[in-house]
Amino acid sequence: MELPPSSQLPVSALASAFDSVVTSYKFYWFLAILESVYYGDGRILSVKKLLTRMIASVWYPIHYFRLSFGKQDQLGEVVGLLGKELGIAPDSSRARIIEMVLPCMTGRDNLGRRIQKLSNYVPYRFLRPFFDMELRGVNDHMINQQIILKSDDAFHSSHAPCLYRFVGNDEIEIHPAWFEYLKQHLNILKGFCLWHLVNYVQKNNPNVPNLAAKLFEPVRRDLKQGRMFWRTVLEKKTGLACIYSSKPLQKDEFSLDHFLPWSFVSHDLLWNLVPVPKSVNSSKSDCLPDLSMYFEPFAKLQYQAVQVISKLPRTENLLEDYVTLFRVSSITELVDMEYSYFEEHLHDTIAPQVQIASNMGFPAGWRYKG
Repeated sequence: MELPPSSQLPVSALASAFDSVVTSYKFYWFLAILESVYYGDGRILSVKKLLTRMIASVWYPIHYFRLSFGKQDQLGEVVGLLGKELGIAPDSSRARIIEMVLPCMTGRDNLGRRIQKLSNYVPYRFLRPFFDMELRGVNDHMINQQIILKSDDAFHSSHAPCLYRFVGNDEIEIHPAWFEYLKQHLNILKGFCLWHLVNYVQKNNPNVPNLAAKLFEPVRRDLKQGRMFWRTVLEKKTGLACIYSSKPLQKDEFSLDHFLPWSFVSHDLLWNLVPVPKSVNSSKSDCLPDLSMYFEPFAKLQYQAVQVISKLPRTENLLEDYVTLFRVSSITELVDMEYSYFEEHLHDTIAPQVQIASNMGFPAGWRYKG
């Protein structure tokens, strides 16, 4: 968890930017710079474009995965306001988000002023560790001007050049030596930054599962194994019904529902999937089901599925998710498990996660009203 050393650059100053972080802007500002380097945008970068990339990156953790960035986090607040003002879907593409955000960057309304406040703060304070000693005791309202002057002076220093300096009205220029360093160590630097970001987000989202995957745009899910699993179950055992609507299930006409919403768990493990009619799946969306009504039929259906699959040849890999969940040593031990223990252990897994998801803002207590 250290940055690659350099005999020409003050790498320790860059590393210090991620020490004792109380807001998220440093992580996303640096990631935006690295993204610009990756896409070959050159050494002179638009602050407005970098801020847009920051906002697009924070969009999914805030709006799709409902993570908290803490009450003091200005970047998270701005992204939250943008979600209310723009009215675009939480899972919109990154390109769509950037397209919608750009016109807001220069607005004169409250939202525009909040974004402007970020641009007047983020690019300057990120450089503060490069001039930590010189800036001690300087009044806060003088910090930006001092950083502008000192970054320009340090830009020409052969001893400890600054990462970038400010040019024009809305641009930064990355130092040539730093630019080569960023290109050479791009993946390591991104990993270093993300590792610190995960630790930061974890403090504000304790017990949230699969947190690292929730920092990025949601990827397209592959439910091929889940569909094969439940199609096999429905072929071998007739008369099964949807746990929400009681409608009969057909092996060639069903959707897969994540009992705990995918946007909360961020996985497609089989013990969280159940077959439902397409209309029911659309109705439930990312809501949390009412456990008092649906947990028992959910557990029974899962238990029946395990029993069906276990009797078929060469299907051991389809039960691996259950073996891991129930912490048994073999499929035989899983299959021989009494239903009462199966249900109890599954409930002990599901119920706490429902409470955590509810605290995060996922709609709770959903019941099918078809």
